[in-house]
Amino acid sequence: MYLPKTDIFNILQTLPYNILQTNETVFTELPAITFRVGNNSVNVDLNSDITYQDIDMVIDIWAEDSVTASNILAEVEALMRQHGYNLNFSTDVPNVDKSLYHISTRFRTIAR
Repeated sequence: MYLPKTDIFNILQTLPYNILQTNETVFTELPAITFRVGNNSVNVDLNSDITYQDIDMVIDIWAEDSVTASNILAEVEALMRQHGYNLNFSTDVPNVDKSLYHISTRFRTIAR
């Protein structure tokens, strides 16, 4: 079974931003990117051997302004696509006090 967290961390580390797993929600530096595995389901053959895995990575972008967050999204999308992950969802997450801008995304791949 393929476990993607280490690979995704290493991929995102190539960007010049603070990279954290989702459970580390204290930001010491913005902009920041958090990530987690949203889905890692296995598909098996009749012998119960894994044939492939459906993997969704949830990547959240945090910044002090909307333009910066959007620019980082473009960088993340290009980088993830280079590594076989396709963006299949992206949304702005409302924040009433406008002190922090948040974009939530999902990237999907099939691992064989």
